[in-house]
Amino acid sequence: MPYQNIAITGASSGLGRALALNYAKPGISLHLAGRDATRLSEVATTARALGASVMETVLDVTDAAATQAWVQGCGRLDLIIANAGISGGPGHSNSESAVQINAIFNTNVIGAFNTVLPAMALMAEQPIATNGWRGRAVIIGSIAGLIALPTSPAYSASKAALDFWVTATAPNAAKDGVGLTLVRPGFIRTPMTAHNPYKMPGLMDADDAARIILAGLAAGKTHITSPGWFGLFARFGQMLPKTVFSRVPRKPAEHSLGG
Repeated sequence: MPYQNIAITGASSGLGRALALNYAKPGISLHLAGRDATRLSEVATTARALGASVMETVLDVTDAAATQAWVQGCGRLDLIIANAGISGGPGHSNSESAVQINAIFNTNVIGAFNTVLPAMALMAEQPIATNGWRGRAVIIGSIAGLIALPTSPAYSASKAALDFWVTATAPNAAKDGVGLTLVRPGFIRTPMTAHNPYKMPGLMDADDAARIILAGLAAGKTHITSPGWFGLFARFGQMLPKTVFSRVPRKPAEHSLGG
C-alpha cells in the first residue's frame, strides 16, 4: 500500500465516505474532515471497525486558517484528497444568483486550494517514500469541467478551473517530489445527484467510483477520468452549440448548497 497516512475532506457522505472506507484497513491512518458531525462520526466508526486508525474533524474548507491548521495537524501525509464540494443550477430562473455562484466557487475552488496548498508545502519537506514521491495531493474535479453546461454553469466553471490548475501545476509540483492528481468522475449516486431532474448516463455507485480512483492513484496517474467514454463525449459536446442542451431540465437551485 503506497499510501498509509491519508487525509480526506468531504468525508461525511457520498464519494468522500466511499474513499475513506475503501482505504480503511489495519495499518492505515485516516484524517477525515466534513461539515456534518453526525455523519462524519458514523464514517469514522465504520472505518475503525475495518481496522484503520481514524481522526475526525468537523471542518468547513472555506475557512482557510482552520483548514491549514487541520492539514498541519495531520503530521506526515502520504495522500490528501480535496473532495469537499457543492453543486447547483439556475433552477426555474434564467441565471444563478450571486450568492449561489460565490458559494460554489468558495467551496469547490478556494476550498480545494485551502486544502492542497498547505499539504503540498508540507509534503515538499518530507523524505521521499518507497513509491518515489514525497506525497500526493488529489483534487476531485468532474467530467462537467470538460464541458460548459447550461444546466449548472457555476459548477462546470468551478471544476474547469480546477482541471486547468492541476494540469498546469502538476509538472512543477513533480520537481518537488509531490504528485498532483485531478479526478474527473461522471455521475455518482450520492445525495448531490439525487435531485437531478434528468437522466444521468454512466451513473455509478460511490463504491465503484472509489475503487477506480484508488487504482488510478496507486498507479500514480495525474488524471483519472471515469467513465472514460463519458469524458470523450464531454469533450465532443463542448464543440457543439449550447442550444443543443436547451431541452435538458435544469438542475434545481434549491438543492445546490447541500452536498
